[in-house]
Amino acid sequence: MIRSRGVLPLAGGLVVLVVVLAVVAGLRGRAGLPVVAMLGGAPVELATVQLGWAVVVPPLLVAVVAALRAFGRLAQTAIPWALGAASPIVLFLVARLNGVVDAAALVLVYAVTAGAVLLRSLHRPGGDPLPLRWSAALGIVPWGVVAFTQIGGLLAGTPPSIAVRALTVVVLAASIGEYVVAYRRRDEPVLPRVGLALVAAPAVLLAVLALLV
Repeated sequence: MIRSRGVLPLAGGLVVLVVVLAVVAGLRGRAGLPVVAMLGGAPVELATVQLGWAVVVPPLLVAVVAALRAFGRLAQTAIPWALGAASPIVLFLVARLNGVVDAAALVLVYAVTAGAVLLRSLHRPGGDPLPLRWSAALGIVPWGVVAFTQIGGLLAGTPPSIAVRALTVVVLAASIGEYVVAYRRRDEPVLPRVGLALVAAPAVLLAVLALLV
């Protein structure tokens, strides 16, 4: 496979950022976010998401994919690999930050996002754009779950904090921006460094903002 040296600085920059974020996460020592399931009619805590460490994972995965692409270990299709690795985790964490605590709902958010990425990966330059359109239609569903939870919290008098709502809007905007660029350039080969940088944007923004709120 052909190497893509232009991606190497991106991979290095992401690694440096991940190290900095990990140090910040360690220093802040944020409390975990519980994930529960209804078992036998009663809520049972299944796990705790350590947010400070969890938000570091998506940009780290994009960095790994970028490094593999830089050294020729992945083909031009590195962008779907990065999307598939990072996007489901980003949506999972955004949903949990907004108050989605049920394990079944969180698993579905993850799975639907991964399914949208798989659909998108079927598209080839010059081919039918239908996979991209179906991907967008499916990919908006997890964000609908987040919006429903936010509205429900507002009606119940327990909304997510303003900081979390702002974080959600910023990550959503970055995700939409990445998709719009990919759709408009669907018949052109996207430079790996550009595509991977756009994929990294939601993950990086989530990590930075989550550690600030």
